[in-house]
Amino acid sequence: MKKNKKYRWGMKLATLVLSSSVLFSTIETASAASYTVKSGDSLWKIASQQGVSYQSLMKWNNLSSPTIHVGQKLNLNSPTMSTPKPTTNIVQIAKQHLGVKYTFGGSKPSTGFDCSGYVTYVFNNAGISTARKTAAGFYNTSKKVSTPKVGDLVFFANTYKAGISHVGIYIGNNQMINASNSGVNIANLNSSYWKQHFVGYGRI
Repeated sequence: MKKNKKYRWGMKLATLVLSSSVLFSTIETASAASYTVKSGDSLWKIASQQGVSYQSLMKWNNLSSPTIHVGQKLNLNSPTMSTPKPTTNIVQIAKQHLGVKYTFGGSKPSTGFDCSGYVTYVFNNAGISTARKTAAGFYNTSKKVSTPKVGDLVFFANTYKAGISHVGIYIGNNQMINASNSGVNIANLNSSYWKQHFVGYGRI
């Protein structure tokens, strides 16, 4: 009888410890959705550390300028999205710019895009912070994957110059969206031209 009581007490204690562990884990996760500004911080620095764009942080915190102050609390997630879905955002934002003209070195819709400028713009506006790179730069810094997911990068070589020379964004169904000579468009990776120059997929 005494053994049974000790057993039941031990089970209750174990349950209490487990419940407390789950509770503190939940609190820790919730607190990770906000950030308190420290001395030396800038909005760009915080955005880079969190893997989002500073524009997203401004939007999520209703900021009219990127100026922040010590002690200020910032939301690190969109208030309308409890679970961010960056790959969905990537495709949505990428398609918003279909038809924008091609401009060598271009990186914004008002003046036009080249392939890597387009990728940089789309990713940053989808909340995935990345520096401006060339197609080869994206290739060198991405994780190579054999089975692409929506939002992965597609690389090509020897298009207008030797080596990695073009990059697009995979949108599923063996298609990509990219900025080429005809502007921002959706292309089939099975087409003879793209198959001829295809190198592989990358993830950032």
